[in-house]
Amino acid sequence: MAQDQKRFSWDEQGSYGLAVDLGKVADINAAVMYEGQTTKIKERPLFIGSDVSSIRFFIAMGLCTLLLAVLVGRAFWLQGFAHAYYATKSDNNRLRPETIIPSRGMIKDRNGVILAENISTFDVTVTPIDLPVEKDSMNEVLGQIARIAGVSISDLKSTIASSTSLERRMVLVRDIPYAQAIALKIKLADQPAIGIETGQKRKYSLSAQLPSLSHIIGYVGRISEDQLKEKLAAGYRLTDVLGKIGVEAWYESRLRGVPGERTVEVDAHGRESRIVHNSLAENGQDLVLSLDASLQKTAEDSLRANLARAHVKNGAVIAMDPRDGSILAAVSLPAYDNNIFSGQVSSTKYASLQNDPDHPFLARAWAGLYPSGSTIKPVYALAALSEGIITAHTSFLSTGGIKIGSNFFPDWKAGGHGVTDVRKAIAWSVNTFFYMICGGLDDFKGLGAKKMATWLRLFGFGSRTGLDVPGEVAGLVPDAEWMLQKKNQIWRLGDTYNFAIGQGDFLVTPLQVAVATSEIANGGKRIIPHFVMDDSDFYQPKETLADADKVAVIRAGMRDTVIYGSGRALSSLPFAVAGKTGTAQWRQDKANHAWFTSFAPYDNPEIVVTVLLEEGGEGSSTAAPVASDVLREWYALKNKSPK
Repeated sequence: MAQDQKRFSWDEQGSYGLAVDLGKVADINAAVMYEGQTTKIKERPLFIGSDVSSIRFFIAMGLCTLLLAVLVGRAFWLQGFAHAYYATKSDNNRLRPETIIPSRGMIKDRNGVILAENISTFDVTVTPIDLPVEKDSMNEVLGQIARIAGVSISDLKSTIASSTSLERRMVLVRDIPYAQAIALKIKLADQPAIGIETGQKRKYSLSAQLPSLSHIIGYVGRISEDQLKEKLAAGYRLTDVLGKIGVEAWYESRLRGVPGERTVEVDAHGRESRIVHNSLAENGQDLVLSLDASLQKTAEDSLRANLARAHVKNGAVIAMDPRDGSILAAVSLPAYDNNIFSGQVSSTKYASLQNDPDHPFLARAWAGLYPSGSTIKPVYALAALSEGIITAHTSFLSTGGIKIGSNFFPDWKAGGHGVTDVRKAIAWSVNTFFYMICGGLDDFKGLGAKKMATWLRLFGFGSRTGLDVPGEVAGLVPDAEWMLQKKNQIWRLGDTYNFAIGQGDFLVTPLQVAVATSEIANGGKRIIPHFVMDDSDFYQPKETLADADKVAVIRAGMRDTVIYGSGRALSSLPFAVAGKTGTAQWRQDKANHAWFTSFAPYDNPEIVVTVLLEEGGEGSSTAAPVASDVLREWYALKNKSPK
């Protein structure tokens, strides 16, 4: 073998080497083969390329150390400080909170007759976070719902956009028919975001037959954005419903109950796998009204019949207990069926009612304003007695009216009523007597407009009575300051005379007249009218408005009205009734409003009935018969005997 021949070989320990001349440069760990012998040569390592400088080495090591520190720090932060935050986000990816809506409380009359209850419905629900992310896919899902449920896709998007929690299931469409619910269930079976669930809507059991109940009970509807701002702290959402008017609105917190909460775990496709937490809802409280449904029916039927006889359409009846202000019946006509607001509202039907010139949504019993006519005279008579203007025996000669300058203020009876004291003045509604005690004449000084207004306000006129439904109006008690401010006119004696007989700018509601009548009937004690029966003493009369002996004189005059005066139509009832007629002029080109207010039994009053027929003419001929029918029905129910 040539002496300079190079060969590759493995040493006995398996090391790779290069065989070269011993006199040549040797590779580290190389096994040298020379003349058949292997020799292990240990020399310094052989490096290929230039050396790395110390500066570069330390920079590289520093960067590696910094990167490692960042990664370790991030891991520490995630596991420590941010653990709760990311654990919550992780749970939100798999946990879905759901609100459990409580059953709304029922509304019943004093005898347990159901006036408002709940019935089952089918609702379309949605979990916004589970909707398809891709716009076209989401529009396809919502489009199918819109087509089948008969709603617009823009409304669906608006509802979804109102959600304050994308993970929380919400009602998208309420009260769809069974066939539509099944069709949607089949069509969208592969869409976990959409569900068909059972819900509830209100059913007003008697309102179709007794639409006058609608003004009292009211209805529920979807919460508005303004209402949501007020109710957000109470847990309401934009898809919730709440009472809009009537006792449904006034007692919303009692009727609604307390919502529950359920948390479910969902899989990667958004489908429910198990219930993690379940807090049951607390159902709303039932309300028992002081109304008697039978008496309500009689009042509505009688008012409707007498309106028809008078060829007019609008009127009101209030029947209440003068001992505590509980309302037994309240009718305003025309009315409407509040079932139209249950579930999906017919916009066509609503628009027709809204545009009706007779305003069926107006609760005339406590939101209609009218001149009182002569029904206010008992209050003025009591004021004059209490202020010492007259006594029970003071008399004036009625000759047909009073002339002041060129103005003549007439009695309703030509030639007058002759010598008249306070009882006769009430019984026959003698205008001259009230001109005198209110405005005075010559040397006789009357109450004057200021004291008249003071006593009217004492009996609740010019302010809300405190009735437990929204929408009550205050009415108007005018005075010299009001006249100057609103009409730029000075208050004159003629204004006082008109004021004295319930004419002019003085405006009242039928409820206010009923309350004032009740306060005379019960001996002069203030009451607060209310629909809901309450066991507390809140509604028990506590304040005395006038001396009992003065009130007794007024009560006697109202009794005389029925015995021999303008209310003789009620004298045939099998119990003693007291009352006061009223005929209110309000426009020269329109018929007068007809009034009648009454209480019974005379010795121990348990009921007050006040009736108004708009443009009904004479109160004694058109309003008094309605009061008679209501009182007769009340007596029959009280004694459970045939009418």
